[in-house]
Amino acid sequence: MRLKTFISFISVCFVNAVVWAASPATPSSDFTLSSTSHIPGATLQPGTYSIHVVNRLSDRVILKVDAANGAQHSTFIGIPNNKIEKPAASGPLKWANSPDGTPYIKGWYFNGSPSVVEFVYPKDDAVAIAKSNPAMVPAVDPASEGKVTDSTLSQDDMQLLTLWVLSLEQVGPGGAPSIKAARYEMASASQKPAIKALPHTASWLPWVWLVALCSLIAAAALHIIASKNRTSPVSERQPLRE
Repeated sequence: MRLKTFISFISVCFVNAVVWAASPATPSSDFTLSSTSHIPGATLQPGTYSIHVVNRLSDRVILKVDAANGAQHSTFIGIPNNKIEKPAASGPLKWANSPDGTPYIKGWYFNGSPSVVEFVYPKDDAVAIAKSNPAMVPAVDPASEGKVTDSTLSQDDMQLLTLWVLSLEQVGPGGAPSIKAARYEMASASQKPAIKALPHTASWLPWVWLVALCSLIAAAALHIIASKNRTSPVSERQPLRE
């Protein structure tokens, strides 16, 4: 009975340890803005905020920014971009030039992350940023895909939206520059961006369930063996032969 209890206790501890180790930490940061700044789909006033990743897909992440006072919540798309130099500490990166004088946050670096997460702006904002900065600007165009264009766009829709990159292109000698749009491609040439939502990265959960099942089977086997030992008759002693 003691052996059964001990094995059950060890099994439960092992399962809990695996679950704890398999639960990845969600990247998040708290920050304070001293001036008004733009993020995709919203304008943040000076104050304290938090930003964290709420979902990960094959070619994008879903980010959420919350105001400390609870007055504002914004959810939008980001893409990991290892071509952007990582800063020394967690925090925002801003576009060098602003279309309207108010800074646009280009992306965010979370401590320990392999790359900066670049923000994906709605088409109109992305066009304005591309006209002011000599760079490729990630963009989405929900209206062209029959989606809402305001802040009520759901996470499910964000997972399915086509990603684009916009850049300023000179058309002919002396011609007026125009915006060039290209389909977003992941950094790795061997991978193609998925338009459909994909499941999260590989999880330890199946192994956890397997260990738990094996623990239950072992406990049941020990219980059966112990029951048989309790109910089996004690063999009578044979008399000693002279």
